[in-house]
Amino acid sequence: MKALKLMAAALAFVGATAQAATNQEIINHVSYNVILATYNDLASQAANLNAAVNTLAANPTEANLAKAQDAWRATRIPWESSEAFLFGPVDSLGIDPLLDTWPLNILDLDSVLKSNRAITTDFVRALGTNLQGFHTIEYLLFGDGKSANTKPASALTAKQFEYLKATTALLAENTAYLANSWSKNYDPENPSAPGYVQVISNPGFDNPFYSSDRAVMEEFVQGMMGILDEVANGKMSDPMGADINSANMALVESPFSWNSLNDFTNNIRSVYSIYTGHYRSTKGPGVKALVERVDAALAARVEGEILNCMQLIQAIRPAGGGDFGQAIFTPDGRARAQKAIDALNALHATMENEVLPTLDM
Repeated sequence: MKALKLMAAALAFVGATAQAATNQEIINHVSYNVILATYNDLASQAANLNAAVNTLAANPTEANLAKAQDAWRATRIPWESSEAFLFGPVDSLGIDPLLDTWPLNILDLDSVLKSNRAITTDFVRALGTNLQGFHTIEYLLFGDGKSANTKPASALTAKQFEYLKATTALLAENTAYLANSWSKNYDPENPSAPGYVQVISNPGFDNPFYSSDRAVMEEFVQGMMGILDEVANGKMSDPMGADINSANMALVESPFSWNSLNDFTNNIRSVYSIYTGHYRSTKGPGVKALVERVDAALAARVEGEILNCMQLIQAIRPAGGGDFGQAIFTPDGRARAQKAIDALNALHATMENEVLPTLDM
């Protein structure tokens, strides 16, 4: 919440610096300082998670388990903060499902853990995507999430350590592959292909994907709209069901760690990053600078709507403890969740009906 207040306080500064930016300056900044920077952070954090799990396996203390859990949460941040730009290699190379398929197939995972198979990175690689990635690691590190979001280190078995080491190594490999696809080579079948950051930041008639800067800007806006719709009408609405009796905990993302609301908030933070050009300590320009050239009031209103959505998502958290998975089974928690969903859908409509048309003005 403190971060949200700081972002709100910076609105005037961002507007002043971003207003004069050209389309090419916006594209360059967002491509290099938001998207590429996020993927580099993701690869770095995933490597840290792999190292933390190996330390835990070698010395399974409560302190090392807490460090591995913290490393999982830290890795989750850049990944969830990338979901407004799930285009390019993360889509064309099929990396998204390798990292973040959910719900987890717990029955099959438990069956593998009970088997006599040696669990290696290549073994996990050959399994279904719902048996690898973030949520497999989450389940093993945090437990089932039903009454608590942690478990004692003594509950981890030798087989679970084998699986943890293999799947965190694979996560680190896949995130490094994603970062490399943006920085150096987006097409492994064509060694001369550049990093995707060079493709998206150089639109033109000879560009295979983006014939104009408008095409890049539309990619940015459609990416923001896509995750707004997914959070509102998939990640939140699906587990809620039609009423409290049809709420389904099995459809909640990140239920084991109770990290769902942080995931959703970081999803919308990715919208904020593309829109303003903010990422970590880096300032704009982002898409907002383009909108400001057409309608300064609209540009500011959209930024306010984004921040409001993030605050409403955090407000869903139950006062007595728990996360989204607990809130949807209470009337007041469902009311707070519905308020956030309504705001997300309203922001989606603003993007579609008011922001998207500015690209042609």
